[in-house]
Amino acid sequence: MNLTTLLSVLHLILLPFLLYFVVVGGHFFILLAMAILLFSVLTNIVGKLMGRKKVSSSFLHPFSDKIVVLSLLFVFALQGLFSGLIFSFFLLRDIIISIIRIIASRDDAVIRGELYGKFITVLQFVLVFLILAKSIFVPLEKPFYLVSSIFTWLILVLGVVSIFHYTYVYLKGLRTRNELGKTVEKEPMIILANKKSSGYRDRYRRYLLGVFTKRRNAPIYYLSEKNLFSGVEKNLRNIKNVIIAGGDGTFEAALNYKQLQNKSIGFFPLGAGNAFYSYFYKGKRFEYLRSRFRFREIFLDVLRLEWEGGKRDTLFLSLGVDGEVVHAISHKKRHSFPDYFSAGAKVAFGKNLQYAIDCTVDGKKYHWKNCINLILGKVPYIGFGMRSLLGTIQEDDGQVLGMACVNTHSPFFNKALRLWAIFLSQMGLAKAPLVILKGKEFLIESKKPFPLQAGGEFLGYTKLVKVSVKRKQKVLMI
Repeated sequence: MNLTTLLSVLHLILLPFLLYFVVVGGHFFILLAMAILLFSVLTNIVGKLMGRKKVSSSFLHPFSDKIVVLSLLFVFALQGLFSGLIFSFFLLRDIIISIIRIIASRDDAVIRGELYGKFITVLQFVLVFLILAKSIFVPLEKPFYLVSSIFTWLILVLGVVSIFHYTYVYLKGLRTRNELGKTVEKEPMIILANKKSSGYRDRYRRYLLGVFTKRRNAPIYYLSEKNLFSGVEKNLRNIKNVIIAGGDGTFEAALNYKQLQNKSIGFFPLGAGNAFYSYFYKGKRFEYLRSRFRFREIFLDVLRLEWEGGKRDTLFLSLGVDGEVVHAISHKKRHSFPDYFSAGAKVAFGKNLQYAIDCTVDGKKYHWKNCINLILGKVPYIGFGMRSLLGTIQEDDGQVLGMACVNTHSPFFNKALRLWAIFLSQMGLAKAPLVILKGKEFLIESKKPFPLQAGGEFLGYTKLVKVSVKRKQKVLMI
């Protein structure tokens, strides 16, 4: 355990003692509580300063301050030393901000920075010191009360302002989001549908496909159930725009079909997870059924994945725990959300998974003793509209974006940390245990084979993976 991690653990270990001394009360114990709080704050500052020099730091850093300060304010509220209503607002503010961030992340409207949250936490620490000091310096109780009231109102005002500001930034992001590529006029298009996709079994989904086909005035051809794109060449002649109706795996298969690489391909969601639906339509429900909007054509980088089992083109892949989840459902020919959920539960309650990985990005080397998961891609979503990569991705910049989940503590925390990492990515927060990476070429190596999946398909276990941008593909999106 490195010093940074040790300081983070110590920061929380001191919390029960701190709370005990506050509950017991008395000048001696309050002074001890203030001393422990000051020591805890200083060690946390040192830990954060040291953590900045490291690529991966303790996952305790992002929320240890909040836990300490809110726990103390909660005890003060129970003792009648602080307003329970104001404490409830502090909690509500954090919940509202989290919801706004999740919605903004889903809609690809990036909210940068956390200055409000950090500044409010600092003011709350000062408020805690003032409340503790007020109970010791009785003759100065009124001045302490006045100053603590000022800090309380300042925190309240900043809390309200932060809610309105984040809302404004989100709405502005929606309005000013750049329109990419060029508008596709009413050019002929065809639809290639996969009957093997899980959504095709649903009568309503088939009805929506019929509506889309009618409104777009596009003929529909069904892919072969044995050899997916067998015989479709004759339908592609003189056709520039092709809509792939299926799941993520169907679209990935289209990327690897040579005759479609010079076409503009779009997506109609018929799968279980539909990461591509979240990307091409920005998560807008049933937007693809509107005949009024026009598709926009952009160039999108396609990644070349090389591993011990071969090569393939893809838009997103992951190795580690996520690959193991896909492996758990890989025996099912048609899977749905319940299958994903049961597979995830099976992995969560199964054996502990950790991987010692060496990752080289454009010559820069990283070594992670306990890497839980690593995601690489050009599409910032996994199935069901969930965010998988942070930040705004430039579609054709020739770069691969990556996000690793690295645990600097005991492997005991791995499974809980994967859930915490998913929550952080949904809020668009680049905090530990997440490590954000970007480069033209990734080389991942391990002595122990790790599970690998690409486009929602399990590819097996491997010790070596190489990923780079191979080519550009024209795609249709909103």
